[in-house]
Amino acid sequence: MNRLQWIPRAAAPVTLAALLTAHPRPARADVALAGDFDVALPIGQTASQSYLSTGAGFDVRFGYRFRIPYQPLFITPELAAGFTDVFAHLIRVRPGVRVAFGRFVIPYAYVHVGWGFTSFDPLGTSDPRATPFVSGGGLAFDTGAGVDFAVLRRLQVGAHLGYNGVDVGQVDPPSLSFRAKWLNLGLNATFFL
Repeated sequence: MNRLQWIPRAAAPVTLAALLTAHPRPARADVALAGDFDVALPIGQTASQSYLSTGAGFDVRFGYRFRIPYQPLFITPELAAGFTDVFAHLIRVRPGVRVAFGRFVIPYAYVHVGWGFTSFDPLGTSDPRATPFVSGGGLAFDTGAGVDFAVLRRLQVGAHLGYNGVDVGQVDPPSLSFRAKWLNLGLNATFFL
């Protein structure tokens, strides 16, 4: 029994040395370049304000993805810019944030708030004449969720569902206020540098 008494005495300095030399892992960060392709489905239109019809669009996103140490949690501040054609032509530029969790199957949520520019027919989609389009700018926002799959170390692909809006207001006296709301359903790909 006396031969094994040295083990606790030797373990204390080894443990102390390990604690002094150990340091937390630094947070990992990557540049994120992404593209989204969407199908847009208008919602919340009234008969007097039917500017929109089913359409499509795309977004490009640029951000910086931070990984929380010791967790598969990612926070990405990003800038999204894109074009959507839903009978009205919409160009939007929106800063925002994306939060994702996981390693191989990665669910995420996002929100962006920024500026949108639109050109639209002031008489709506049922205009029998070729009325010239009017244009204006205003608040643009979107929020949604999706799931990505890590197909390669630096590449993720996935699908998303979002709620979008642009509020331009009244562009000129004869036209009604332009407020567009739509759901988008789409596919996305993200490449990390």
